[in-house]
Amino acid sequence: MRSSSVARILFPSILLLLLFHFIPLQAFSMTWKATWQDILNGGPRRWKVDDIAAKQIALSHILEHSVAPSDSTRSSMRILCPLAGDDTFVHYAWSHGHDVVAIDIVPEALEAMRLQFGAAEDWTFSMTDEGTLWKHKSGRASLYEGDMMMKRNALVNYFDAVYDKDSFGALTFDLRSKYCERLSDYLKDNGTLYVEVKNKTTGRDEQGPPFHVEKQDLMEESSFGKCFEHVVSLGEVYKIDWPTAIQTGRVLRRVARK
Repeated sequence: MRSSSVARILFPSILLLLLFHFIPLQAFSMTWKATWQDILNGGPRRWKVDDIAAKQIALSHILEHSVAPSDSTRSSMRILCPLAGDDTFVHYAWSHGHDVVAIDIVPEALEAMRLQFGAAEDWTFSMTDEGTLWKHKSGRASLYEGDMMMKRNALVNYFDAVYDKDSFGALTFDLRSKYCERLSDYLKDNGTLYVEVKNKTTGRDEQGPPFHVEKQDLMEESSFGKCFEHVVSLGEVYKIDWPTAIQTGRVLRRVARK
């Protein structure tokens, strides 16, 4: 695939995850082929945010609300980016000294992400029981190619922070519980969860994704409420090209394990 085509990826991982869980494999493959072609042809830009200022905002909120004991610790955090697609936040955080791990089920999305780091030969991969694992030569960036819902023991209690851009708000209600469970597994005690969701000004009851999400949706006992506390509502975090929705942010904290 040409890099010019890959660069137009529009956060396909959510669609693929939904299809993977609800459509038989043969039908899924056929459906996803058509879905992916629509993405490459420049489908609706509901997910894509390339503005580096938005990534700066996200990282600044993560650092501000971190409970890391020192500035030196905050300058080299372990950050998880679930269902990342080709989100440029991963490279941005890495370029500012942080260790980053992304998980996505779409090979083309992770290919696009790797190209953001430079030469393709700077990456090596291995086949593991937990999916294909790509590692950057710096030792500070890893990409898991596989199902986000799979528990990866190597990641348990490993991360200082999680960056979730629209992932929670794109999942159907029956998938949210397992997703939140995985994030609670992977975050350290008192770890920071930065989550961005859509707040719709109209059509709040319409079918998603993306779904309209408020605090009570995030803090349902079956979602983040069991293992997280709500720290702060950030309101609108940056402008998006969507006349009936705003991009809002919230910070949650992983409560200490008993």
